[in-house]
Amino acid sequence: MNKWLVLWWLLLATISIYISYQDITKRTIPNKSCLLVAIVSIFISLEIQNSFDISYVLGIFLIGLFLFSLKIIAAGDIKLLASFFIAIKPQYAPMTLFIISLLGGFLGFSYYLKLKLFGRNCLINHGVPYGIPICIGCLFGIAASI
Repeated sequence: MNKWLVLWWLLLATISIYISYQDITKRTIPNKSCLLVAIVSIFISLEIQNSFDISYVLGIFLIGLFLFSLKIIAAGDIKLLASFFIAIKPQYAPMTLFIISLLGGFLGFSYYLKLKLFGRNCLINHGVPYGIPICIGCLFGIAASI
């Protein structure tokens, strides 16, 4: 593995920490952060010679928009997921989505328990910060792709 790939991955991990912090505290994922993830993902994709098909990432984005219209997922989560998936090889997409779903389910269940135990007042910002599972799952997917 090339040292540049490790540095690019570490940069993505650092950006992911910032995104997770923003999602926990403000329930928002900044557009500039998603753009930065997309740019770094493009560099990683070029370095690993991942011949990603733009229709693959566009498909993820369109499915996400459909889920957004049903109020299942937030728009920032969709942009973040599509940005990360630029650097994930298609054969690792199912594993990545499984990790995201598993972590997201655990996070959602823990928020549900907290809500039931302590009431609505314990949640400062309502909703689940799904950016955290997206970041962790996608970092695993990119690591596998490298």
